[in-house]
Amino acid sequence: MTAPGPTADDVRIPSGEPDVRSSRAVWVALAGCLLGVFMQMLDTTIVNIALPDLTVDLGASTAEQLFVLSVYTLAFACSLLTAATLGGRYGRRRIFVLAMVAFTITSVLCGLAQTPAELIVFRATQGVSAAFMSAQTLALIAGLFPKSRHPLVFGIYGAIAGLAAMLGPVLGGLLVTADVWGWGWRTIFFVNVPLAVIATAAAWRRLPQLRDDDPARPDLVGVALSTSGLFLLLYPLAVGREQGWPVHLWVMMAVAVVLFAAFIVVERRLLARGGSPLLRTDLFASRRFAIGLTLSLLFFSVFAGFFFTVSISAQFGLGYSALRTGLLALPFALGAAVGSVVSPIIVQRLAAPRTLCLAVLTVSVGFTWLGFALAPETGTMSIPAVIAPLVVGGLGTGMFVAPLQTTILSDTSEENIGSASGCVPTVQQIGASIGLAVVTIFFFGQVSAEAHDAVPRTKVELSTALENSTVEPLFRTSVADRFADCATAQLTSPHPDRPAPGCETSSSGQTGIAARVVEQSRDDLAVAGRSVAARTFLGGFQHTSWALAGIGVVIAALALALGWNGPRRR
Repeated sequence: MTAPGPTADDVRIPSGEPDVRSSRAVWVALAGCLLGVFMQMLDTTIVNIALPDLTVDLGASTAEQLFVLSVYTLAFACSLLTAATLGGRYGRRRIFVLAMVAFTITSVLCGLAQTPAELIVFRATQGVSAAFMSAQTLALIAGLFPKSRHPLVFGIYGAIAGLAAMLGPVLGGLLVTADVWGWGWRTIFFVNVPLAVIATAAAWRRLPQLRDDDPARPDLVGVALSTSGLFLLLYPLAVGREQGWPVHLWVMMAVAVVLFAAFIVVERRLLARGGSPLLRTDLFASRRFAIGLTLSLLFFSVFAGFFFTVSISAQFGLGYSALRTGLLALPFALGAAVGSVVSPIIVQRLAAPRTLCLAVLTVSVGFTWLGFALAPETGTMSIPAVIAPLVVGGLGTGMFVAPLQTTILSDTSEENIGSASGCVPTVQQIGASIGLAVVTIFFFGQVSAEAHDAVPRTKVELSTALENSTVEPLFRTSVADRFADCATAQLTSPHPDRPAPGCETSSSGQTGIAARVVEQSRDDLAVAGRSVAARTFLGGFQHTSWALAGIGVVIAALALALGWNGPRRR
């Protein structure tokens, strides 16, 4: 019998630079961490694909659908800073493994949910569990490897996180279509169980505990202010469009600004007194850290908004299945994989700031190209035509995400790595939540604007089709007029994905001539409905792609400011 391999506690020297020896245990531990990251990021995008099936099965309203998507990232973002502090107090390995177990249990509960309310609650607890895992990951990886290896391992971390988010739609489409054992959409949550078992087995006893030597009292005031502020900011952004932006949502966001200001004041005073604040404000003295977090916030806003727009346009606009929609993300993911591989080589040649700038410009080129590849005037999207721009966009994403973590954390020390590692995923999730909300508002605004041209054009086509139908000439104009009124009402409403009240095409409840006209015009109305949806949603997608490309140019310019940081602090 051979002796057991060394654990991470054996290979890491408690003080000073970690002394990582050539040990398989260290890489197995890293694999456990990365598998946890993979699950966390996978669940941020996998639900988008299953939303139509989930909605039918549970009978979710539009508001409930939005909460199913946003409550995960909302709970994730609100819990991260607290989770980072508790990890330092009670041991990062312990918190990581416990959070992994909790994530597995809540994933099963999500899959067993019988009502929209149950799913929303379980998704929120799943997000909290993911936050407690994520908040420990960067610090654990930093503890496993010496600082000289951080560019490599943080690059791997960034690549895995980005690929997981991009593969979410692909895997979601495959699972929903496969309908394993009749579970349908529920398999997107059950798939976390075997992954979590493997990750826990790899991480347990191999990760460093990384408990603070002299943990201070928890910053309860900071926890309350940051959590309340994030919730009061992100909740209105998530439901504002749906509810028509009532006054109380604006009041909530105004209160959030006040709470954030109070949070900064409290944290600075606590740090000045020698305490342990939830957020170490001295981190922002590093230009790389401050600008890097801003880049992360903006980029993940673009990323989340883009993938949601793709999913909505494909499923509700073009009528794609879950699998076909998911496969649209595959060229993007393949490009990202290549970008992650070549990114370290480019960093060595150009340095991180120029690499990040080049990467975001590449994303912008991909998004711009994609917009031109769409044909909203005819309501068509050629799959061969969009593959190349999606690959280019993914290539830039992989080049950007891989070196970003290393750049942000390059000026950190053992004293503040815990707080810094909690900030990075917090900002990413806040960016994703804000991007999802803001891009959705912009996208549906564009859909509404496109309807003003698309509806009359489609009405003319419908009128022509009715000329060759069995509908009596006396009623053809009325059918076309009603179609135009209903299409306009639906596409300019807060719910463009469902018929306006009173505009259902079913003949049930109707009798006599009305029922006969509905039945005779059903096929032509279905074609017209699909055509007008494709034109408006593709038009919204086109303008959104170009808007996101413009934001990418701004991010690229900001990335160059990283080069003005001056000598790094040691």
